[in-house]
Amino acid sequence: MIHVLKHVESITQHRDRTLLELGVASALFELVKALEVNLYKVTEHGNDNFLTQVVHVAPEGVRYVQEALDDVTETMPVSQRPEMAACVEQNHIVLRHLEATGQYLHCFPILAERRVLGVLEVVCNTQLSEENLGTAEGFLGLYRNYMSLLDYSERDTLTGLLNRKTFDENLGKILNALAVQHAASMNDSPMRLRQQDDGTHWLAVLDVDHFKRINDQFGHLYGDEVLLLLARLMRDSFRHQDRLFRFGGEEFVVVLRAGNESEVAQALERLRETVEHYPFPQVGQVTISTGYTYIRSQDTIPEIVGRADEALYFAKENGRNRTACYETLLADGLIALREQPSGSMELF
Repeated sequence: MIHVLKHVESITQHRDRTLLELGVASALFELVKALEVNLYKVTEHGNDNFLTQVVHVAPEGVRYVQEALDDVTETMPVSQRPEMAACVEQNHIVLRHLEATGQYLHCFPILAERRVLGVLEVVCNTQLSEENLGTAEGFLGLYRNYMSLLDYSERDTLTGLLNRKTFDENLGKILNALAVQHAASMNDSPMRLRQQDDGTHWLAVLDVDHFKRINDQFGHLYGDEVLLLLARLMRDSFRHQDRLFRFGGEEFVVVLRAGNESEVAQALERLRETVEHYPFPQVGQVTISTGYTYIRSQDTIPEIVGRADEALYFAKENGRNRTACYETLLADGLIALREQPSGSMELF
Protein backbone atom coordinates (compact mmCIF):
# COMPACT_ATOMS: atom_id res chain seq x y z
CA MET A 1 0.00 0.00 0.00
CA ILE A 2 2.80 2.43 0.87
CA HIS A 3 4.41 1.69 -2.50
CA VAL A 4 1.13 2.56 -4.28
CA LEU A 5 0.75 5.77 -2.28
CA LYS A 6 4.25 6.86 -3.24
CA HIS A 7 3.29 6.52 -6.90
CA VAL A 8 0.11 8.52 -6.27
CA GLU A 9 2.13 11.23 -4.53
CA SER A 10 4.59 11.37 -7.42
CA ILE A 11 1.83 11.56 -10.05
CA THR A 12 -0.25 14.25 -8.34
CA GLN A 13 2.65 16.66 -7.96
CA HIS A 14 2.73 17.19 -11.74
CA ARG A 15 0.92 20.03 -13.50
CA ASP A 16 2.13 18.90 -16.92
CA ARG A 17 -0.02 16.53 -18.98
CA THR A 18 2.92 14.66 -20.46
CA LEU A 19 4.49 14.02 -17.05
CA LEU A 20 1.10 12.97 -15.67
CA GLU A 21 0.58 10.44 -18.46
CA LEU A 22 4.13 9.18 -18.12
CA GLY A 23 3.72 8.85 -14.36
CA VAL A 24 0.52 6.79 -14.62
CA ALA A 25 1.98 4.46 -17.26
CA SER A 26 5.24 4.01 -15.35
CA ALA A 27 3.41 3.29 -12.08
CA LEU A 28 1.26 0.60 -13.67
CA PHE A 29 4.25 -0.92 -15.44
CA GLU A 30 5.97 -1.42 -12.10
CA LEU A 31 2.96 -2.33 -9.94
CA VAL A 32 1.42 -5.02 -12.19
CA LYS A 33 4.77 -6.35 -13.49
CA ALA A 34 3.86 -5.64 -17.11
CA LEU A 35 5.93 -6.32 -20.20
CA GLU A 36 4.97 -2.89 -21.51
CA VAL A 37 2.38 -0.19 -20.98
CA ASN A 38 1.14 2.08 -23.78
CA LEU A 39 -1.13 5.10 -23.67
CA TYR A 40 -3.00 6.06 -26.84
CA LYS A 41 -5.05 9.14 -27.61
CA VAL A 42 -8.16 8.64 -29.77
CA THR A 43 -8.92 11.37 -32.30
CA GLU A 44 -11.66 11.77 -34.87
CA HIS A 45 -11.04 12.68 -38.48
CA GLY A 46 -14.14 12.65 -40.61
CA ASN A 47 -16.09 9.52 -39.73
CA ASP A 48 -13.03 7.54 -38.61
CA ASN A 49 -11.19 7.22 -35.29
CA PHE A 50 -7.40 7.14 -35.12
CA LEU A 51 -4.95 6.03 -32.44
CA THR A 52 -1.86 8.04 -31.58
CA GLN A 53 0.63 6.50 -29.19
CA VAL A 54 1.71 9.17 -26.71
CA VAL A 55 3.44 7.09 -24.01
CA HIS A 56 5.36 3.80 -24.18
CA VAL A 57 6.96 2.21 -21.10
CA ALA A 58 9.01 -0.99 -21.41
CA PRO A 59 12.12 -2.54 -19.79
CA GLU A 60 14.37 -0.76 -22.30
CA GLY A 61 13.04 2.64 -21.29
CA VAL A 62 10.26 5.14 -22.01
CA ARG A 63 9.13 7.05 -25.07
CA TYR A 64 6.58 9.82 -25.16
CA VAL A 65 5.16 12.52 -27.39
CA GLN A 66 5.08 15.98 -25.85
CA GLU A 67 1.83 17.51 -27.06
CA ALA A 68 2.32 18.97 -30.55
CA LEU A 69 6.10 19.23 -30.39
CA ASP A 70 7.19 15.83 -31.64
CA ASP A 71 6.64 14.03 -34.90
CA VAL A 72 3.81 11.55 -34.57
CA THR A 73 5.04 8.16 -35.73
CA GLU A 74 2.49 5.84 -34.11
CA THR A 75 -0.79 6.89 -35.72
CA MET A 76 -3.15 4.28 -37.14
CA PRO A 77 -6.87 3.77 -37.77
CA VAL A 78 -8.56 2.17 -34.77
CA SER A 79 -9.91 -0.49 -37.13
CA GLN A 80 -6.39 -1.93 -37.47
CA ARG A 81 -6.52 -2.98 -33.81
CA PRO A 82 -9.74 -5.00 -33.19
CA GLU A 83 -9.28 -5.00 -29.41
CA MET A 84 -8.82 -1.22 -29.44
CA ALA A 85 -11.87 -0.74 -31.66
CA ALA A 86 -14.02 -2.81 -29.28
CA CYS A 87 -12.67 -0.86 -26.31
CA VAL A 88 -13.45 2.50 -27.94
CA GLU A 89 -16.84 1.58 -29.39
CA GLN A 90 -18.20 -0.35 -26.42
CA ASN A 91 -16.46 1.56 -23.63
CA HIS A 92 -15.32 -1.43 -21.59
CA ILE A 93 -12.14 -3.33 -20.78
CA VAL A 94 -11.09 -5.70 -23.57
CA LEU A 95 -8.71 -8.65 -23.16
CA ARG A 96 -6.91 -10.24 -26.12
CA HIS A 97 -4.63 -13.27 -26.00
CA LEU A 98 -1.93 -13.39 -28.69
CA GLU A 99 -1.38 -17.08 -29.37
CA ALA A 100 1.77 -16.44 -31.38
CA THR A 101 3.59 -14.82 -28.45
CA GLY A 102 1.49 -15.98 -25.50
CA GLN A 103 1.04 -12.37 -24.39
CA TYR A 104 -2.14 -10.87 -22.95
CA LEU A 105 -3.27 -7.41 -24.08
CA HIS A 106 -5.50 -5.53 -21.63
CA CYS A 107 -7.19 -2.43 -23.09
CA PHE A 108 -8.76 0.08 -20.71
CA PRO A 109 -10.96 2.91 -22.08
CA ILE A 110 -10.20 6.47 -20.94
CA LEU A 111 -13.59 8.14 -20.75
CA ALA A 112 -14.15 11.90 -20.65
CA GLU A 113 -17.15 13.99 -21.62
CA ARG A 114 -19.16 10.81 -22.34
CA ARG A 115 -16.79 9.55 -25.00
CA VAL A 116 -13.61 7.51 -25.10
CA LEU A 117 -10.68 9.88 -25.59
CA GLY A 118 -7.92 7.34 -25.09
CA VAL A 119 -6.93 3.75 -24.44
CA LEU A 120 -4.46 2.40 -21.90
CA GLU A 121 -2.86 -0.85 -23.06
CA VAL A 122 -1.18 -3.14 -20.54
CA VAL A 123 0.79 -6.07 -22.02
CA CYS A 124 1.59 -9.00 -19.69
CA ASN A 125 2.75 -12.61 -19.81
CA THR A 126 -0.36 -13.63 -17.86
CA GLN A 127 -3.87 -12.34 -17.48
CA LEU A 128 -4.14 -9.62 -14.86
CA SER A 129 -5.48 -10.74 -11.50
CA GLU A 130 -8.54 -9.11 -9.96
CA GLU A 131 -6.26 -7.15 -7.66
CA ASN A 132 -4.13 -5.86 -10.52
CA LEU A 133 -7.22 -5.03 -12.57
CA GLY A 134 -8.44 -2.97 -9.64
CA THR A 135 -5.06 -1.24 -9.42
CA ALA A 136 -5.17 -0.36 -13.13
CA GLU A 137 -8.72 0.96 -12.91
CA GLY A 138 -7.85 2.97 -9.80
CA PHE A 139 -4.94 4.70 -11.51
CA LEU A 140 -7.09 5.37 -14.56
CA GLY A 141 -9.69 7.01 -12.33
CA LEU A 142 -6.95 9.13 -10.78
CA TYR A 143 -5.72 10.07 -14.25
CA ARG A 144 -9.22 11.01 -15.48
CA ASN A 145 -10.00 13.13 -12.44
CA TYR A 146 -6.67 14.92 -12.54
CA MET A 147 -6.96 15.59 -16.28
CA SER A 148 -10.41 17.10 -15.64
CA LEU A 149 -8.87 19.48 -13.11
CA LEU A 150 -6.17 20.45 -15.61
CA ASP A 151 -8.80 20.99 -18.31
CA TYR A 152 -10.81 23.23 -16.01
CA SER A 153 -7.81 25.42 -15.24
CA GLU A 154 -6.44 25.51 -18.79
CA ARG A 155 -9.58 26.03 -20.87
CA ASP A 156 -11.79 28.98 -21.63
CA THR A 157 -15.15 28.52 -19.90
CA LEU A 158 -17.22 29.73 -22.87
CA THR A 159 -15.62 28.03 -25.87
CA GLY A 160 -13.69 25.14 -24.30
CA LEU A 161 -10.54 26.18 -26.20
CA LEU A 162 -7.26 26.61 -24.35
CA ASN A 163 -7.17 29.89 -22.44
CA ARG A 164 -4.63 32.68 -22.61
CA LYS A 165 -2.84 31.72 -19.40
CA THR A 166 -1.75 28.41 -20.95
CA PHE A 167 -0.45 30.14 -24.06
CA ASP A 168 2.95 31.20 -22.71
CA GLU A 169 3.64 27.69 -21.42
CA ASN A 170 2.68 26.00 -24.70
CA LEU A 171 4.62 28.41 -26.89
CA GLY A 172 7.56 28.32 -24.48
CA LYS A 173 7.78 24.54 -24.92
CA ILE A 174 7.87 24.95 -28.69
CA LEU A 175 10.61 27.58 -28.49
CA ASN A 176 12.67 25.39 -26.14
CA ALA A 177 12.28 22.41 -28.47
CA LEU A 178 13.30 24.52 -31.47
CA ALA A 179 16.33 25.83 -29.60
CA VAL A 180 17.44 22.28 -28.77
CA GLN A 181 16.95 21.21 -32.39
CA HIS A 182 18.90 24.24 -33.62
CA ALA A 183 21.77 23.47 -31.26
CA ALA A 184 21.74 19.82 -32.34
CA SER A 185 21.86 20.84 -36.00
CA MET A 186 25.09 22.74 -35.31
CA ASN A 187 26.68 19.64 -33.80
CA ASP A 188 28.42 17.25 -36.17
CA SER A 189 28.25 14.36 -33.69
CA PRO A 190 26.51 11.26 -35.10
CA MET A 191 24.54 11.13 -31.82
CA ARG A 192 22.92 14.50 -32.45
CA LEU A 193 19.19 14.80 -32.13
CA ARG A 194 17.08 14.45 -35.23
CA GLN A 195 16.44 17.91 -36.60
CA GLN A 196 12.97 18.83 -37.79
CA ASP A 197 12.54 20.76 -41.02
CA ASP A 198 12.56 24.54 -40.84
CA GLY A 199 9.17 26.22 -40.99
CA THR A 200 7.24 23.60 -39.06
CA HIS A 201 5.71 25.93 -36.46
CA TRP A 202 3.52 28.95 -37.16
CA LEU A 203 1.34 31.26 -35.10
CA ALA A 204 -1.86 32.88 -36.31
CA VAL A 205 -3.98 35.52 -34.57
CA LEU A 206 -7.57 35.79 -35.79
CA ASP A 207 -10.26 38.26 -34.91
CA VAL A 208 -14.01 38.43 -35.59
CA ASP A 209 -14.77 41.37 -37.87
CA HIS A 210 -17.16 44.01 -36.49
CA PHE A 211 -17.81 41.99 -33.34
CA LYS A 212 -18.85 45.05 -31.36
CA ARG A 213 -21.52 45.69 -33.99
CA ILE A 214 -22.82 42.13 -33.49
CA ASN A 215 -23.06 42.63 -29.72
CA ASP A 216 -24.70 46.05 -30.09
CA GLN A 217 -27.25 44.92 -32.69
CA PHE A 218 -28.16 41.44 -31.46
CA GLY A 219 -27.05 41.37 -27.82
CA HIS A 220 -24.28 39.62 -25.92
CA LEU A 221 -26.06 36.24 -25.88
CA TYR A 222 -25.92 36.07 -29.67
CA GLY A 223 -22.35 37.40 -29.55
CA ASP A 224 -21.41 34.52 -27.24
CA GLU A 225 -23.12 32.07 -29.59
CA VAL A 226 -21.01 33.40 -32.47
CA LEU A 227 -17.86 32.72 -30.43
CA LEU A 228 -19.06 29.22 -29.50
CA LEU A 229 -19.82 28.33 -33.11
CA LEU A 230 -16.54 29.85 -34.30
CA ALA A 231 -14.64 27.68 -31.80
CA ARG A 232 -16.47 24.62 -33.16
CA LEU A 233 -15.58 25.56 -36.75
CA MET A 234 -11.95 25.99 -35.68
CA ARG A 235 -11.86 22.49 -34.15
CA ASP A 236 -13.31 21.03 -37.35
CA SER A 237 -10.87 22.94 -39.57
CA PHE A 238 -7.57 22.14 -37.85
CA ARG A 239 -5.82 18.91 -36.93
CA HIS A 240 -5.77 17.54 -33.39
CA GLN A 241 -2.07 18.44 -32.98
CA ASP A 242 -2.72 22.12 -33.74
CA ARG A 243 -3.25 24.21 -30.60
CA LEU A 244 -6.30 26.49 -30.40
CA PHE A 245 -6.56 29.34 -27.88
CA ARG A 246 -9.08 32.01 -27.00
CA PHE A 247 -7.33 35.11 -25.76
CA GLY A 248 -10.55 36.76 -24.66
CA GLY A 249 -13.20 38.80 -26.40
CA GLU A 250 -13.27 38.02 -30.10
CA GLU A 251 -9.55 37.22 -30.45
CA PHE A 252 -8.24 33.69 -31.01
CA VAL A 253 -4.79 32.21 -31.59
CA VAL A 254 -3.74 29.08 -33.49
CA VAL A 255 -0.31 27.45 -33.14
CA LEU A 256 0.04 25.00 -35.99
CA ARG A 257 2.57 22.84 -37.75
CA ALA A 258 3.09 22.76 -41.49
CA GLY A 259 5.90 22.05 -43.89
CA ASN A 260 5.73 25.44 -45.59
CA GLU A 261 3.88 28.74 -45.75
CA SER A 262 1.56 27.50 -48.48
CA GLU A 263 0.12 24.80 -46.21
CA VAL A 264 -0.51 27.38 -43.48
CA ALA A 265 -2.20 29.74 -45.92
CA GLN A 266 -4.45 26.94 -47.19
CA ALA A 267 -5.49 25.93 -43.66
CA LEU A 268 -6.26 29.49 -42.59
CA GLU A 269 -8.06 30.31 -45.84
CA ARG A 270 -10.15 27.18 -45.46
CA LEU A 271 -11.27 28.39 -42.03
CA ARG A 272 -11.92 31.91 -43.32
CA GLU A 273 -14.12 30.63 -46.15
CA THR A 274 -15.94 28.21 -43.82
CA VAL A 275 -16.78 31.03 -41.41
CA GLU A 276 -17.81 33.37 -44.22
CA HIS A 277 -20.35 30.88 -45.57
CA TYR A 278 -21.63 29.56 -42.25
CA PRO A 279 -25.23 30.64 -41.42
CA PHE A 280 -24.89 32.01 -37.89
CA PRO A 281 -28.34 31.97 -36.21
CA GLN A 282 -30.04 35.38 -36.16
CA VAL A 283 -26.77 37.14 -36.97
CA GLY A 284 -26.34 35.78 -40.49
CA GLN A 285 -22.92 36.25 -42.09
CA VAL A 286 -19.83 36.61 -39.89
CA THR A 287 -16.28 37.07 -41.17
CA ILE A 288 -12.82 36.87 -39.63
CA SER A 289 -9.45 38.45 -40.34
CA THR A 290 -6.18 36.63 -39.64
CA GLY A 291 -2.49 37.48 -39.40
CA TYR A 292 0.19 34.82 -39.12
CA THR A 293 3.95 34.43 -38.86
CA TYR A 294 6.70 31.81 -38.79
CA ILE A 295 8.09 30.78 -35.38
CA ARG A 296 11.90 30.78 -35.25
CA SER A 297 14.13 29.23 -32.62
CA GLN A 298 15.65 32.61 -31.64
CA ASP A 299 12.26 34.30 -31.22
CA THR A 300 10.70 35.52 -28.01
CA ILE A 301 6.97 35.28 -27.36
CA PRO A 302 6.41 39.08 -27.65
CA GLU A 303 8.20 39.09 -31.02
CA ILE A 304 6.06 36.28 -32.42
CA VAL A 305 2.76 37.71 -31.23
CA GLY A 306 3.80 41.20 -32.36
CA ARG A 307 4.48 40.05 -35.93
CA ALA A 308 1.18 38.16 -36.17
CA ASP A 309 -0.66 41.17 -34.73
CA GLU A 310 0.93 43.44 -37.32
CA ALA A 311 -0.22 41.15 -40.13
CA LEU A 312 -3.71 41.03 -38.56
CA TYR A 313 -3.79 44.84 -38.39
CA PHE A 314 -2.89 44.98 -42.10
CA ALA A 315 -5.74 42.56 -42.90
CA LYS A 316 -8.18 44.67 -40.87
CA GLU A 317 -7.06 47.91 -42.49
CA ASN A 318 -7.28 46.48 -46.02
CA GLY A 319 -10.82 45.23 -46.29
CA ARG A 320 -11.17 42.66 -43.48
CA ASN A 321 -12.29 39.06 -44.20
CA ARG A 322 -8.79 38.22 -45.35
CA THR A 323 -5.64 36.37 -44.28
CA ALA A 324 -2.19 38.01 -44.22
CA CYS A 325 1.31 36.60 -43.64
CA TYR A 326 3.83 38.88 -41.94
CA GLU A 327 6.82 37.51 -43.90
CA THR A 328 5.01 37.89 -47.23
CA LEU A 329 3.91 41.44 -46.43
CA LEU A 330 7.47 42.30 -45.45
CA ALA A 331 8.95 40.79 -48.63
CA ASP A 332 6.42 42.69 -50.78
CA GLY A 333 7.26 45.97 -49.07
CA LEU A 334 3.72 46.40 -47.73
CA ILE A 335 4.96 46.75 -44.15
CA ALA A 336 8.26 47.82 -42.62
CA LEU A 337 10.52 45.66 -40.47
CA ARG A 338 9.22 46.01 -36.94
CA GLU A 339 11.56 46.96 -34.12
CA GLN A 340 12.43 44.22 -31.65
CA PRO A 341 10.98 44.66 -28.16
CA SER A 342 13.67 45.71 -25.70
CA GLY A 343 13.91 44.36 -22.16
CA SER A 344 11.15 42.45 -20.49
CA MET A 345 7.60 42.82 -21.71
CA GLU A 346 4.24 41.69 -20.41
CA LEU A 347 1.86 40.64 -23.13
CA PHE A 348 -1.34 40.89 -21.15
